[in-house]
Amino acid sequence: MIFKHDLGGGVDLRILELRHAPALLTLIEENRTYFGEWLGWADTIATVEEAQSFIKRGMTCLAEDGLPWCGIWLHDRMVGGVLCFPVERRIRATSIGYWLSQQATGQGIMTRAARAMLGFAFDDLSLNRVALEAEVGNVRSRAVAERLGFTFEGIRRHGWVNRGQFVDIAVYSLLASDWQGQKAAQ
Repeated sequence: MIFKHDLGGGVDLRILELRHAPALLTLIEENRTYFGEWLGWADTIATVEEAQSFIKRGMTCLAEDGLPWCGIWLHDRMVGGVLCFPVERRIRATSIGYWLSQQATGQGIMTRAARAMLGFAFDDLSLNRVALEAEVGNVRSRAVAERLGFTFEGIRRHGWVNRGQFVDIAVYSLLASDWQGQKAAQ
């Protein structure tokens, strides 16, 4: 499947496919230290085959839930990604995650990419809730959540392990009613 969603300014989302594994690996290699501060998987993907395995998980999510794992491209170069985790069908909920190269930060790219993914989750798939979790100290990810109108729900103490250490997680959510209210206000 070839999919490209134009976000303007040379930025687009593309559903991750196996052919994108070399670009994903290059992105990780160029940002391993930067990503690794918050994303444990950045330390574990060191070959094209490992990048393909990561992408295959996204392909499974797409097949099972209809939620794509997307690469973020700036002028035809992968600079990040945005994904949703498997849907909790009974409550029509998912969680969103994202990453962006250090060089691409500060341009509003992640906010636009995540907003497009949220539109798909709420408008196309009729989900009711999208959660977002970020380490307490990850101020950039938390700022994206806040710009997108997520509600801060609290801190989950020792909610994750990063590089062998327990870390506290800031928990956010956005409901379909919040999303509709944002759209009405625009």
